[in-house]
Amino acid sequence: MSGAFPRVLAILLAIPTILPAGPATDDAFAGVDANYSLGMEKAGRTWNWDGRKEDLFTGMAARGVRGFRVRLWTGDDGPNGKNYATEIVKRALAGGLEPYLVIFLSEDWADLMKQPAPTIWRDLDLPKRAEAVRAYSRDIVTHFRKVGLRSHLYEIGNEIDYGICGVYPGKSTRKNAEGLSRTCWPQAAELIRASQQGVLEADPDAKFLLHISHWWDADFCIAFFRFMLAHDVRVDYAGLSYFPSSNIGGSLEMSQFGAVVRALHAAIDRPIIVPESGYPSTADFKGQFSRWKKATPGYPLTPEGQQRWLKDFLDYCAHEPAIASVYSWSPEWCGAGMWEAFALFDADGAARPAWAAFAKSRAERPAPKNWRYFEARGDRLYPVPIEEARKQAEPILKKELAAAGRVNTGYINAISARELLVGGYRVNLRATLSGNLDLDLQESASAPPWKEQLASLDSTKERVVIFAREPDSAFVAEVLAAAGDRGIEAVVHRIDPDQPLKFGQTAGVPPTSNGSE
Repeated sequence: MSGAFPRVLAILLAIPTILPAGPATDDAFAGVDANYSLGMEKAGRTWNWDGRKEDLFTGMAARGVRGFRVRLWTGDDGPNGKNYATEIVKRALAGGLEPYLVIFLSEDWADLMKQPAPTIWRDLDLPKRAEAVRAYSRDIVTHFRKVGLRSHLYEIGNEIDYGICGVYPGKSTRKNAEGLSRTCWPQAAELIRASQQGVLEADPDAKFLLHISHWWDADFCIAFFRFMLAHDVRVDYAGLSYFPSSNIGGSLEMSQFGAVVRALHAAIDRPIIVPESGYPSTADFKGQFSRWKKATPGYPLTPEGQQRWLKDFLDYCAHEPAIASVYSWSPEWCGAGMWEAFALFDADGAARPAWAAFAKSRAERPAPKNWRYFEARGDRLYPVPIEEARKQAEPILKKELAAAGRVNTGYINAISARELLVGGYRVNLRATLSGNLDLDLQESASAPPWKEQLASLDSTKERVVIFAREPDSAFVAEVLAAAGDRGIEAVVHRIDPDQPLKFGQTAGVPPTSNGSE
């Protein structure tokens, strides 16, 4: 994740030491990355819940947040430098949170799209850069242990899918596992090992998290972590970002993310941490992340949809044994700009409803119910055949890919020409190029009586999404009332006229520039 916040807001002067509070609760399952906080505070921003201003750190802890992810860039001064990160650690501890360090090995943003080396190391060859990284990691961890850092978890780099600390593929290098294993990953492994060695010199009890961003691609994730383990890199936790509204790789639904998590855990036998996650509260935003507004089915882009998504995601992860903890990215953002839609405060600093999602500990969280999807048209309720459509699309995609040899014009034309009808819906196979399953209801479609469909549901295990182009219609209201009478949780998801229903389609979809390359 990257961002642009005016540097002058983030540069802090010397700040007196704050003694850490007592140990945070053992349940550090749900955490935040709220590193813009001090810069915003210095700029005069305030945060309030229920109309009452509160200290951000103690306020988050009071709502159930436990963990805190601390961005650390090289250099002493400036945003996320040692001085800034030191104050973040102290404030987090004083507020009752448990911070851990993300050692970026960069003096600026480093993520999936870039991994710049700090200026002081940029001209060093790899062995000398590795030695500088080792010494820096030792010294910086020594410093943070002295100022009160308790956690022994260290994240080396940030979204290091393609490299770290100046090691990054050039424009001619294919960004897939095969190519990276010959080019960037060996050099990245050397730098990561050096950093881990330095950390261990300062903290022999250190545990290490490596964090990548390919949450939509199990094969890539497995290849990355297996490579690192095979090259003597410590991996105590595997980290995956998760931003479903970005629609990267078509990973719209939590179940698809869960499938990647389980596959990765089975392959490397390491617990998974989600260091970055988030979901927008509106589709009305611009800027750096303006394309990240694809609504996950069942979660409209509204403050209520954001709240439901965050609660359900935490519930989902709490019942996924492979997942150790989850962090929400920049919930503290306050004001207009880059992250306004994803923040858990509005532009005036008033808390959005999503803060209620943190209220329960991991042990208290209910197992999430399965979604059943329906589309309301006129006075009929059509069951949406998602799994059957995926099942029928997969062999067609594989067959056409085998005939074409790769994703090329021939393949695109072939899948565009294929007609696939499933359960009254036309499947747009061309949409799978973006990892999507697009379904269009046909006029000839039939549907069973809607009351019989509701009667067949198990309210203890299932809940309902009703896609509607006219969400305020009398028919939708009647369906909602009937569902309520049966104790069935039902959510209306508004869709635009003439737009298909959009789900994720990952099985059988070949890698494209949106995925492994």
